[in-house]
Amino acid sequence: MKNTNIGVANLVILNKLRESYFNGNSLDESKKVTFDFLNIIKNSPILQLEFKVVNNLENKHIVNDLAATRYIDNNIKLFEVYTIAEIDAEREKLNIFLKENIGNITEANYDLERIKLYNAIDTLITESLNDYDKVDVDNIYESFTVVLNHVKEYKQNLIENVESEDVGEEILEIAVDKFNEKYAGLNEDEKNLLQLLIKTNDKEKKELLESYRTESLTLLEAINKDSVKENILKAIQKIKEMKYSKTSVVDDIIRLHELKRDLL
Repeated sequence: MKNTNIGVANLVILNKLRESYFNGNSLDESKKVTFDFLNIIKNSPILQLEFKVVNNLENKHIVNDLAATRYIDNNIKLFEVYTIAEIDAEREKLNIFLKENIGNITEANYDLERIKLYNAIDTLITESLNDYDKVDVDNIYESFTVVLNHVKEYKQNLIENVESEDVGEEILEIAVDKFNEKYAGLNEDEKNLLQLLIKTNDKEKKELLESYRTESLTLLEAINKDSVKENILKAIQKIKEMKYSKTSVVDDIIRLHELKRDLL
């Protein structure tokens, strides 16, 4: 198996943890795997650096092209003290955690846009360390464009994104706490809906959001009570203005699901 980059590896591990949470599998076992995974990162300066750089580029928002370009370059240059062979040797330590999952990356269970970003960052790192005669200029340009567009795009932190200077077991605790805190109030019906959302791809989430918007608007427009007319109009306007966004689609669908439940 080809050694994978830290972004994809981290996504696979956290996806296993999330599936255990919702499917009732052994959460303790998944947490142990994740702790072991993070312990390897904690004891590897190269993997720590890669984790930090991926986190920097994934979460940063810079509108100006020149400033964004400098930020990307400065992050990639941090690897100048290492060789491709050294990076590959450290990544190989992660294969034991990924061998059962890395071949199962599909649109149905992973955000392929995030994987595209991670692979683009990986390309910039490896190409920056390649010998002059082996450098693929087209590959660098395409990958840089992916990273630049992402950095310039406004984004909210996803559940899995953890902002921390230190890489260690506390990262998992923060991720789990955030996840539990955000969704602790869900009932079984809502948890089933969220589990469905986790397994759907972006296109299916967008279609589901549109379906819930249509149903909610139909229910609201059918209410004919003068006492709540003003509130109904505000709710209708807010739903009409609701747009699909990767970072908010799960919360938006859950809110519409709750509204539909209350109206029925």
